[in-house]
Amino acid sequence: MSSPVSALLEATGLAADKLLTQRNSLTEPLQLLHQRTLLALAQSGKPPTRDQLETWATELHLELDAALRHMAESELVFLDPAGREITGGVPFAPGPTPHQVRIFDGPTVSANCAIDALGIAAMLDRDVDVESLDPLTGEQITASSRAGRWTWQPVQAVVFVGSSGQGRLTETCCPVINFFTCSDHALAYQSAHTLDGFVLALSDAVEAGALVFGDLLGTQSARPDARQ
Repeated sequence: MSSPVSALLEATGLAADKLLTQRNSLTEPLQLLHQRTLLALAQSGKPPTRDQLETWATELHLELDAALRHMAESELVFLDPAGREITGGVPFAPGPTPHQVRIFDGPTVSANCAIDALGIAAMLDRDVDVESLDPLTGEQITASSRAGRWTWQPVQAVVFVGSSGQGRLTETCCPVINFFTCSDHALAYQSAHTLDGFVLALSDAVEAGALVFGDLLGTQSARPDARQ
Protein backbone atom coordinates (compact mmCIF):
# COMPACT_ATOMS: atom_id res chain seq x y z
CA MET A 1 0.00 0.00 0.00
CA SER A 2 1.47 3.33 -1.01
CA SER A 3 2.00 6.09 1.53
CA PRO A 4 0.36 9.53 1.20
CA VAL A 5 3.74 10.97 0.18
CA SER A 6 4.21 8.30 -2.49
CA ALA A 7 0.71 9.00 -3.79
CA LEU A 8 1.47 12.73 -3.98
CA LEU A 9 4.63 12.08 -5.95
CA GLU A 10 2.74 9.78 -8.29
CA ALA A 11 -0.05 12.32 -8.82
CA THR A 12 2.40 14.97 -9.99
CA GLY A 13 4.28 12.67 -12.36
CA LEU A 14 7.27 12.25 -10.04
CA ALA A 15 6.81 8.57 -9.27
CA ALA A 16 8.82 7.54 -6.21
CA ASP A 17 10.03 4.40 -7.96
CA LYS A 18 11.06 6.10 -11.21
CA LEU A 19 14.81 5.95 -10.61
CA LEU A 20 14.55 2.40 -9.30
CA THR A 21 12.59 1.39 -12.40
CA GLN A 22 15.22 3.00 -14.61
CA ARG A 23 18.01 1.26 -12.68
CA ASN A 24 16.22 -2.10 -12.89
CA SER A 25 15.79 -1.72 -16.65
CA LEU A 26 19.56 -1.97 -17.03
CA THR A 27 21.37 -5.26 -17.52
CA GLU A 28 23.07 -6.63 -14.40
CA PRO A 29 26.55 -5.51 -15.54
CA LEU A 30 25.22 -1.99 -16.19
CA GLN A 31 23.57 -1.97 -12.77
CA LEU A 32 26.92 -2.85 -11.20
CA LEU A 33 28.67 -0.09 -13.14
CA HIS A 34 26.01 2.35 -11.94
CA GLN A 35 26.38 1.20 -8.32
CA ARG A 36 30.14 1.53 -8.44
CA THR A 37 29.78 5.04 -9.84
CA LEU A 38 27.46 6.15 -7.03
CA LEU A 39 29.66 4.61 -4.36
CA ALA A 40 32.75 6.30 -5.79
CA LEU A 41 30.93 9.64 -5.65
CA ALA A 42 29.84 8.97 -2.06
CA GLN A 43 33.31 7.95 -0.93
CA SER A 44 35.43 10.63 -2.58
CA GLY A 45 33.01 13.34 -3.66
CA LYS A 46 34.33 12.88 -7.21
CA PRO A 47 33.15 10.71 -10.10
CA PRO A 48 35.29 7.76 -11.14
CA THR A 49 37.99 8.57 -13.69
CA ARG A 50 37.90 7.35 -17.26
CA ASP A 51 40.65 4.86 -16.41
CA GLN A 52 38.65 3.49 -13.48
CA LEU A 53 35.53 3.24 -15.63
CA GLU A 54 37.48 1.38 -18.31
CA THR A 55 38.79 -1.07 -15.70
CA TRP A 56 35.28 -1.73 -14.41
CA ALA A 57 33.86 -2.03 -17.94
CA THR A 58 36.49 -4.63 -18.78
CA GLU A 59 35.68 -6.60 -15.61
CA LEU A 60 31.97 -6.45 -16.42
CA HIS A 61 32.39 -7.20 -20.14
CA LEU A 62 30.88 -3.88 -21.19
CA GLU A 63 31.69 -1.53 -24.04
CA LEU A 64 32.26 1.59 -21.98
CA ASP A 65 31.00 4.36 -24.28
CA ALA A 66 27.78 2.46 -25.02
CA ALA A 67 27.32 1.82 -21.31
CA LEU A 68 27.78 5.49 -20.47
CA ARG A 69 25.25 6.52 -23.12
CA HIS A 70 22.72 4.02 -21.80
CA MET A 71 23.05 5.23 -18.21
CA ALA A 72 22.83 8.87 -19.29
CA GLU A 73 19.76 8.23 -21.43
CA SER A 74 18.17 6.62 -18.36
CA GLU A 75 18.86 9.85 -16.41
CA LEU A 76 21.01 7.98 -13.92
CA VAL A 77 24.31 9.75 -14.62
CA PHE A 78 25.55 12.99 -16.17
CA LEU A 79 28.26 13.05 -18.85
CA ASP A 80 30.68 15.67 -20.09
CA PRO A 81 29.97 17.21 -23.53
CA ALA A 82 32.15 14.60 -25.23
CA GLY A 83 30.19 11.79 -23.57
CA ARG A 84 33.36 10.11 -22.29
CA GLU A 85 33.48 11.17 -18.64
CA ILE A 86 30.92 10.90 -15.86
CA THR A 87 30.43 14.25 -14.12
CA GLY A 88 27.72 13.20 -11.64
CA GLY A 89 25.10 10.60 -10.87
CA VAL A 90 21.67 11.22 -9.38
CA PRO A 91 21.43 12.22 -6.51
CA PHE A 92 24.95 13.69 -6.87
CA ALA A 93 25.02 16.81 -9.05
CA PRO A 94 27.48 17.32 -11.92
CA GLY A 95 28.55 20.68 -10.49
CA PRO A 96 28.07 23.02 -7.52
CA THR A 97 24.48 23.61 -6.35
CA PRO A 98 22.88 25.39 -3.37
CA HIS A 99 22.24 21.95 -1.80
CA GLN A 100 25.36 20.85 0.08
CA VAL A 101 25.49 17.49 1.86
CA ARG A 102 28.25 16.57 4.29
CA ILE A 103 28.44 12.79 4.57
CA PHE A 104 29.64 11.68 8.01
CA ASP A 105 33.21 10.36 7.71
CA GLY A 106 33.06 11.27 4.04
CA PRO A 107 33.09 14.15 1.59
CA THR A 108 30.81 17.13 1.15
CA VAL A 109 28.84 16.77 -2.09
CA SER A 110 26.36 18.80 -4.12
CA ALA A 111 22.88 17.38 -4.62
CA ASN A 112 20.67 18.11 -7.62
CA CYS A 113 17.70 19.21 -5.51
CA ALA A 114 16.27 19.19 -2.01
CA ILE A 115 14.81 15.67 -2.28
CA ASP A 116 18.11 14.35 -3.65
CA ALA A 117 19.93 15.97 -0.72
CA LEU A 118 17.64 14.35 1.84
CA GLY A 119 17.69 11.00 0.02
CA ILE A 120 21.46 10.59 0.23
CA ALA A 121 21.20 9.57 3.90
CA ALA A 122 18.74 6.77 3.11
CA MET A 123 20.62 5.62 0.01
CA LEU A 124 23.93 5.28 1.89
CA ASP A 125 22.51 4.53 5.36
CA ARG A 126 24.85 7.22 6.67
CA ASP A 127 24.55 10.31 8.87
CA VAL A 128 24.52 13.57 6.93
CA ASP A 129 24.30 17.32 7.39
CA VAL A 130 22.43 19.24 4.70
CA GLU A 131 22.76 22.97 4.08
CA SER A 132 20.74 24.90 1.52
CA LEU A 133 19.32 28.34 0.81
CA ASP A 134 15.78 29.62 0.44
CA PRO A 135 15.83 30.79 -3.22
CA LEU A 136 13.32 33.52 -2.42
CA THR A 137 15.24 35.18 0.40
CA GLY A 138 18.70 33.60 0.54
CA GLU A 139 18.12 32.46 4.14
CA GLN A 140 19.88 29.29 5.23
CA ILE A 141 18.11 26.00 5.95
CA THR A 142 19.92 23.13 7.69
CA ALA A 143 18.88 19.52 8.21
CA SER A 144 20.79 16.77 10.00
CA SER A 145 20.28 13.02 10.19
CA ARG A 146 21.72 10.96 13.03
CA ALA A 147 20.93 7.24 13.05
CA GLY A 148 17.87 7.94 10.92
CA ARG A 149 16.53 10.72 13.14
CA TRP A 150 16.24 14.12 11.47
CA THR A 151 16.31 17.63 12.90
CA TRP A 152 16.16 20.89 10.96
CA GLN A 153 16.26 24.65 11.27
CA PRO A 154 14.13 26.63 10.98
CA VAL A 155 11.55 24.22 12.37
CA GLN A 156 8.91 25.52 9.92
CA ALA A 157 11.11 24.78 6.87
CA VAL A 158 9.47 23.05 3.91
CA VAL A 159 10.34 21.67 0.48
CA PHE A 160 8.58 22.59 -2.75
CA VAL A 161 8.25 19.61 -5.08
CA GLY A 162 7.16 20.28 -8.63
CA SER A 163 8.00 20.78 -12.27
CA SER A 164 8.43 23.58 -14.78
CA GLY A 165 6.98 21.48 -17.60
CA GLN A 166 7.49 18.33 -19.64
CA GLY A 167 10.92 16.86 -20.23
CA ARG A 168 13.79 15.19 -18.42
CA LEU A 169 13.37 15.25 -14.65
CA THR A 170 16.89 16.58 -14.15
CA GLU A 171 16.00 19.60 -16.29
CA THR A 172 12.35 20.30 -15.42
CA CYS A 173 12.09 19.17 -11.78
CA CYS A 174 15.47 19.34 -10.08
CA PRO A 175 15.95 23.12 -10.59
CA VAL A 176 12.67 23.93 -8.84
CA ILE A 177 12.68 21.35 -6.01
CA ASN A 178 14.05 23.56 -3.26
CA PHE A 179 14.09 24.13 0.48
CA PHE A 180 12.21 27.14 1.86
CA THR A 181 12.14 28.59 5.35
CA CYS A 182 8.33 28.50 5.42
CA SER A 183 5.29 27.55 3.36
CA ASP A 184 4.53 31.16 2.42
CA HIS A 185 7.91 31.48 0.72
CA ALA A 186 7.41 28.21 -1.17
CA LEU A 187 3.96 29.23 -2.38
CA ALA A 188 5.22 32.66 -3.44
CA TYR A 189 8.02 31.00 -5.41
CA GLN A 190 5.56 28.58 -7.02
CA SER A 191 3.27 31.43 -8.05
CA ALA A 192 6.09 33.65 -9.33
CA HIS A 193 7.44 30.87 -11.57
CA THR A 194 4.03 29.38 -12.53
CA LEU A 195 5.02 25.91 -11.37
CA ASP A 196 3.00 22.75 -10.94
CA GLY A 197 3.62 21.05 -7.63
CA PHE A 198 3.05 21.03 -3.89
CA VAL A 199 4.67 21.94 -0.60
CA LEU A 200 5.95 19.22 1.75
CA ALA A 201 6.73 19.52 5.43
CA LEU A 202 10.35 18.56 6.09
CA SER A 203 9.28 15.26 7.68
CA ASP A 204 7.37 14.34 4.51
CA ALA A 205 10.27 15.51 2.32
CA VAL A 206 12.58 13.17 4.27
CA GLU A 207 10.14 10.34 3.56
CA ALA A 208 10.07 11.29 -0.11
CA GLY A 209 13.87 11.17 -0.26
CA ALA A 210 13.90 7.72 1.31
CA LEU A 211 11.20 6.48 -1.08
CA VAL A 212 13.10 7.68 -4.14
CA PHE A 213 16.64 6.71 -3.11
CA GLY A 214 16.44 4.15 -0.30
CA ASP A 215 16.69 1.12 -2.59
CA LEU A 216 18.68 2.67 -5.44
CA LEU A 217 21.95 0.92 -4.64
CA GLY A 218 20.22 -2.45 -4.26
CA THR A 219 22.79 -5.08 -3.40
CA GLN A 220 26.09 -3.82 -2.10
CA SER A 221 28.21 -6.12 -4.27
CA ALA A 222 29.80 -3.09 -5.90
CA ARG A 223 31.14 -1.65 -2.64
CA PRO A 224 34.62 -3.27 -2.41
CA ASP A 225 35.53 -2.50 -6.02
CA ALA A 226 34.40 1.12 -5.67
CA ARG A 227 37.17 1.68 -3.13
CA GLN A 228 39.92 0.91 -5.63
